[in-house]
Amino acid sequence: MKNVLKGILVLVAALTAILLFNAYNLGDVRPLGDPAKLMNINIQKAVDRLAGGIKIPTISQTNTNKIDYTHFVNFNRYLRREFPKVFRTLEPYTINKHSLILKWGGTQPLKKPILLMAHMDVVPIDDQSLDQWTFPPFSGTADEEIIWGRGTMDCKGNLFAIMESVDQLIANGYQPVQTIYIAFGHDEEIGGNEGAKKSAEFFRKNNIEFDFILDEGGGITSGKSFGLEKPIAFVAVSEKGYMTLELVAKGTGGHSSMPKKETTIGILAKAITKLQDNPLPARLGGPIKHMFKVIGAEMDLLPRIIMANQWLFEGLLERIFTSSPAGNAVIRTTTAPTIISAGIKDNVIPAQAKAMVNFRIIPGDTPENIVDMVREIIDDPRVEVNHPEGQFGREPAPVSDPDAQQFKFLARNIYEVFPLAVVVPGISPGGTDTKHFLDLSPNIYRFSGIGGTDNSDLKRVHGIDERIGIKAYKKGIQFYIHLIESLGQDQKL
Repeated sequence: MKNVLKGILVLVAALTAILLFNAYNLGDVRPLGDPAKLMNINIQKAVDRLAGGIKIPTISQTNTNKIDYTHFVNFNRYLRREFPKVFRTLEPYTINKHSLILKWGGTQPLKKPILLMAHMDVVPIDDQSLDQWTFPPFSGTADEEIIWGRGTMDCKGNLFAIMESVDQLIANGYQPVQTIYIAFGHDEEIGGNEGAKKSAEFFRKNNIEFDFILDEGGGITSGKSFGLEKPIAFVAVSEKGYMTLELVAKGTGGHSSMPKKETTIGILAKAITKLQDNPLPARLGGPIKHMFKVIGAEMDLLPRIIMANQWLFEGLLERIFTSSPAGNAVIRTTTAPTIISAGIKDNVIPAQAKAMVNFRIIPGDTPENIVDMVREIIDDPRVEVNHPEGQFGREPAPVSDPDAQQFKFLARNIYEVFPLAVVVPGISPGGTDTKHFLDLSPNIYRFSGIGGTDNSDLKRVHGIDERIGIKAYKKGIQFYIHLIESLGQDQKL
């Protein structure tokens, strides 16, 4: 008995040592560098120019016949009028009538260029929500603290911050070492096939590849949801894929006065319930593993031990992240029924019921294996699983290596501008225009230097009262200025 007890104690001691060793080995993953001395800018002028851009309703519509392209023409003219130095100094290229590429030649043209991206289009406004907006969505209202309006967060704030940074640097006589390209698409909100895709074709045709690409998709947010008091600078090193499946339940219709035990609507409802009750498997490897490492290094001892030892605490971590929609979206392919349709009259049982289910695909899953898993979960031959309109789906983006020098360069610049922030690699749950550029650089990052630490503002993206703080906007401009200036100081790129 003593030998058994002794053996147990040895095992416990060994396990404790392993857990502590792994926790200690997380180390300090914060990039080296001191807070930057940020360039002073005329923020009022910058606010006025962004407000003017918000007033131009560059709305994308899924039905492209409804798009008023005169607004995009006016927006391009507005940029040229407000930033004459930029258009005199950089080489502009109009892509497919409305998208824009700008080239800022570097002093060392043999070095691979970088690409900064944003998009000029915005999502439509739900007319039924207009009376809930503090200010009309295209009024471009700015008070002493906030710029209000559709597109401020997604993504004209980024677009104008990039333009302001280049304008300021030109005024100071700066010329970059690496050539810098800027690409503004005009239809990101509906897939980017006429804007970003055509721009990517332009680069391929001219044999242009990039050292790294920076687009929207992450930002500065509160770290409280991860148990941190510090803000998080979330840099997406991948983005989820996208697929929508159509579920079709078929049966016999009839009069509602004599229903069978199960109707097509009931069969379909059971199928949807099965999908929601059986989420697709969590995946804690790849960029999620890097994310845990960075976050864990900032934690107290006990949560640090948990984050550093996924091999033991994987189930606990999965339960923690699954407890919130945002956390759940980080670790698995999500399942979201979005459209359901059946029936033509209240006293007629329909012979067919349909539902659309949207999946955001995490790296490690594929459209093919999701279809297989959906059919296995539903397990009902009366329910067909189809691809609507012949569309199959988009794979998740390749994962850009968080250990690459380009990521470290970006992380250091973020830290120097936002010294309190913890730079965290992760996965963007939404799509960006970068999906059209995946073969043009192995280093594609999605991060916006504009943003506060109030996560409640995230619900305003595509929603009511979209807005950005003026202080945050100023910091975003300064971030792009510092990033561009740092290119000439970093010899590893």
